Amino acid sequence: MTWIGLGLLSYAIGSLPTAYLFTRYILGQDIRQMGDFNSGAANVFRNVGAKAGVAVGSIDIIKGGLVIVLAMVLVDDTGMEMMAGAAALAGHNFPVHLKFRGGRGAATAVGVLIASVPIIGLPIGALCLVVLYLTHKAIYPLAIFLVAIPVLTYPAGYSVALAVYVVAIPIAVGLSHFLTTRILNPGAHKNMGDTGDSPLPQE
Repeated sequence: MTWIGLGLLSYAIGSLPTAYLFTRYILGQDIRQMGDFNSGAANVFRNVGAKAGVAVGSIDIIKGGLVIVLAMVLVDDTGMEMMAGAAALAGHNFPVHLKFRGGRGAATAVGVLIASVPIIGLPIGALCLVVLYLTHKAIYPLAIFLVAIPVLTYPAGYSVALAVYVVAIPIAVGLSHFLTTRILNPGAHKNMGDTGDSPLPQE
């Protein structure tokens, strides 16, 4: 498979608008017109329901992991695998069929990182689930995950390129958050409430 073909496939998978579809099905409304105007799991959790929010976040994590696994099977090239993860994140954040108004990418990024560096991604992910269960706040496990993965990737034996990649992905999520809450939708952060109480990271 070519770079273009894999990139388009990954973008298409990432652009599956789970938050939008769940909200349309359950409430008949557009999630982008509710809460903080974000098409992501945390906004669904707060404005649609806990079960819907957990389902959306879980599917978004799976999306991110799926594109990496597919890339490993189809091409087995680290560079193309990293590109696939970035394309999935772009698809989630900027889906063409929603006029490029998607989520912020946190859950999809978690899936990408777990699949990219599974030796550390899986145990750290499991640890974060325990922290989430004990605290009921997303901010703590998300912070642990997004800090631990970049710190441990290179010492765990992964390449320098992959170590740089796992730093770039969380940075991209942070920039997406800033772009959507401070520039595209000024004041949206005021409608988030206590985001730490959401069981899944903000997308």
